[in-house]
Amino acid sequence: MSFADSISGAIEGALLTGEPLSRHTSFGIGGPADYFIRPASEKELLEVLRIIHEHGLDLMIIGRGTNILAGDGGYRGVVVDLRGACRRLERDGEVVIAGAGVIVSELLDYCLSQDLGGLEFMAGIPGSVGGAVRVNAGAWGLAMGDRVEEIRGYDLSGGEVTLRRDQLRFSYRQAGLPDDLIIIQARLSLKPEQAESIAGRMEDYRRRRRHQPVDQKCAGSVFKNPPSAPAGQLIEEAGCKGLRVGDAQVSAQHANFIINLGEATAVAVRELIDQVRRRVRDHSGIELELEIICVGED
Repeated sequence: MSFADSISGAIEGALLTGEPLSRHTSFGIGGPADYFIRPASEKELLEVLRIIHEHGLDLMIIGRGTNILAGDGGYRGVVVDLRGACRRLERDGEVVIAGAGVIVSELLDYCLSQDLGGLEFMAGIPGSVGGAVRVNAGAWGLAMGDRVEEIRGYDLSGGEVTLRRDQLRFSYRQAGLPDDLIIIQARLSLKPEQAESIAGRMEDYRRRRRHQPVDQKCAGSVFKNPPSAPAGQLIEEAGCKGLRVGDAQVSAQHANFIINLGEATAVAVRELIDQVRRRVRDHSGIELELEIICVGED
C-alpha cells in the first residue's frame, strides 16, 4: 500500500500533497512538501510516525514555523504539524503541563488565568511550546529552559521518551535534545502570584519588543547574539539596516530581523544573510551564527 493510502486510512486529520511551506512559515517562504499532515490527536500522531518509519520517509516537525527558512524547492518527505495533536494545557499544582502544539500566547493567557508566574518574559514571542523548548527561547537573561521540569516525547519510530530536569542540558538557544526527539509536551514549574503583577510584567515585556517588526513576515531573530554585543547592534554598526536582496530586507526597525516584503525567496534571504555576515566580519571581526533554521531544498 502506498504511503498516502496508508495515512488516509489511519487518520482523520489533514493530509495534503505538494503543500507549499510558505503557507506554514512566518516568513511566508517555502516550496512544496511532498506530504503535509496535521494529526488530530496524539493517537493519530503515533500512527503517522509508525507509517512514516515503515515507509522510510524523511520527517520534519513544525508548530507555527516561526524560526524556519524553508527552501524554494520544498521538502522531500513528510512535514507533520503538531498543532492539532498536542493541545494539552492543564495545571498540576504549581506545574503547567503544556502540549508542544500550544501557541506561546495561549500558554501565557492560561498561566495568567491560573495566577501562575514565571513565563512573562515570553510575552510577544511567537511560536509554539515545542519550538520554544527546543531552542530554549528567551530574552533579557531569562529562558524557557529555566522553567522546564520534564519533557515527554517520541523517537522517530514512535517509542516514548521522558527526560527529567537532571537529564536536560539547556544553554543559549539550545536544549541539548536528541535531533530525533519529537517533543509532545513539557512540564513547566511556575510560582503562584497575583494576576495583576503577572499581567503588568507581560505588558512590560511586550513594550520592550515594540521595536521589533513582529507585524511583518519574518522568522524572528536571524542571528544568535555573540558574547561581545547584541547581533542587531553589530549589524547596524556594519551599515546593514535596510540592506535588500529582491524582496528580502534587513529590517529598518531592528537589524537582526530580515523581513519578506512580499515575494521574497529563500535564495534571496540566504544571499542577504551572507552579505550581512561578510559586512559584520569585515567591520568587527565577528562571525555571526544563525539562529533561524534552514530546511528543505534549494
